[in-house]
Amino acid sequence: MHFEGEFSVPGKPDDVIRRFADVERMARCMPGAVIEGRDEQGNYLGGMIVAFGPKKIKFKGRVSVATDTAAHTGSLHGRGAADMRAARVGVHINYALRDDPAAPGSTLVKLTSDAELGGVLADFARTGGVPFANALMQDFSKRVAEEFATEAPPREAPPSQPVPLAAHGLLWQVIRAKLAQFARWLGLARA
Repeated sequence: MHFEGEFSVPGKPDDVIRRFADVERMARCMPGAVIEGRDEQGNYLGGMIVAFGPKKIKFKGRVSVATDTAAHTGSLHGRGAADMRAARVGVHINYALRDDPAAPGSTLVKLTSDAELGGVLADFARTGGVPFANALMQDFSKRVAEEFATEAPPREAPPSQPVPLAAHGLLWQVIRAKLAQFARWLGLARA
């Protein structure tokens, strides 16, 4: 599954790239994500908890991160799996930062992601993967903007488990987007 998107965050690219390099801080902006240490190769170990109503699935995996502060670019490569129904995911994300011409003092973040989904997730990717990724990116960008809105130092991670990614909430965003797309199509079909 291929996905591309953009969002804007407060701050200049030099500041934003340093904040993006703080993996633990950025993980707190991703719903359901948690960092649980590092392995001997420097990969980040962690997981993501996804809630489908009362059911929760925990994905465990590792992420390698590369950041080029001078070029304002970075990448993440991760693999994870859940015991439930052989769900597995591999993702490679590249991002590039530049001044946002529409909002002086802000940075435009361009994401490109390629994901390999296996097990029960493969069927999901074929039917709703890109709209779901759009909804997830919107949630992440909102949380990043809130995190970057002040110059306060990063807050400490709470000791408890993260709030799970609520799949049903993102699913409703996907449904609304599909209905809006259908309504636009109906309007064009009548014209």
